[in-house]
Amino acid sequence: MKEEWEFMKNYNTLCHKFSDLDCLKCKNIFVTVDLDCLDTSIMPGTGTPEAGGMTFKELNEWFKYLSDFNIVGADVVELAPDYDASGASTAVATKVIRELLMAM
Repeated sequence: MKEEWEFMKNYNTLCHKFSDLDCLKCKNIFVTVDLDCLDTSIMPGTGTPEAGGMTFKELNEWFKYLSDFNIVGADVVELAPDYDASGASTAVATKVIRELLMAM
């Protein structure tokens, strides 16, 4: 939504590279993964599919970077298995959860 982009612009919360988060390394952080950030080719089972979204490898690189942070909690949201009869989205979601847990 346009309002979300304006919020990110006004409060400088849009991250383009890992170092954008370096200021949080000494803080407790909570990580939320919205599965619709992933490209629809690997995550069709979500409420708002994102054509041109991230690959699993790109998301996993963020997890590897965040493993140096003090992650105190996390959640993974937006899996809608009813929208993906193949079951692939559920498999991807479980891998995302596993990789996030390993980063904690």
